[in-house]
Amino acid sequence: MAERQLDGVDAILAEARKTKETAERMANGEGPPGEADDIRVLAGMVHQVAEQVERLASIVSGDEAPLADA
Repeated sequence: MAERQLDGVDAILAEARKTKETAERMANGEGPPGEADDIRVLAGMVHQVAEQVERLASIVSGDEAPLADA
């Protein structure tokens, strides 16, 4: 089970890095890809970060099922 938790943490960290990189690009004036609306992209990123926090909290607390999947 500890190995599964580490895999989950690694996946969360990878997603968080990707989200952070996207936020940095947007903060530096690079728009989202294609015709995507900045506000919708930002809302999607906030949603993704919230899911990452929920998943990380479930791993830290020892819950089996991630909250984001509930």
